Amino acid sequence: MKLQLATQFANDFLQKLMPACIRGEIVGSVKRADKEEVHDIEILLIAKDEKPVPEFGRPQEIYTSKLQKVLADLEYGGYLRQAARKADGDRYKKRAIIGSGELNEFCLDLFIVRPETWGLQNVIRTGPSLFSHAFVTNQNQQIFDRTTGNKYAGLLPNHLEYIRGETVIKNRKTGEVLLLPEEQDAIAVLGHGWIEPAQRRFLVK
Repeated sequence: MKLQLATQFANDFLQKLMPACIRGEIVGSVKRADKEEVHDIEILLIAKDEKPVPEFGRPQEIYTSKLQKVLADLEYGGYLRQAARKADGDRYKKRAIIGSGELNEFCLDLFIVRPETWGLQNVIRTGPSLFSHAFVTNQNQQIFDRTTGNKYAGLLPNHLEYIRGETVIKNRKTGEVLLLPEEQDAIAVLGHGWIEPAQRRFLVK
């Protein structure tokens, strides 16, 4: 899908999802805007920890969250359907977009995160994938790019450690967890200051 159209779809779905969210942001290739064609829409969100209020006059399904209810409404309204590669977990949900005009299935990917991991997850989910991999890899280690077959040095300073299961960065010496509430806070650990999403791939060398 062309970037301009994908951006319109992304903004529309973000608006539709926000009643079920504390916070939401478009990430991935749409946010980077570094290519004319994109293959999906990715949204990072913090879901409200609330159950939906029953609606009078409608069959009452049992929804565990407001987000589940909003997604069900979007499916009922003909905006979304279950994707071929089904995903409906607590942290990741995938839906196919109806009416995308694409020959192949064009999907909406939702990444549900906690407030305390927002900054890190924002950087990782914005990508691109090679940068995201390098971002959580120490400078004294290497990553392998399957596309080119090349190896690149990681970007994370060696005195820091990314803990994958917890989605946190710790100081190796003190064990202190870095507080990185915003995307700019997470980017700052590299020591480069703010880096625009479209320029991040150039840091991997």
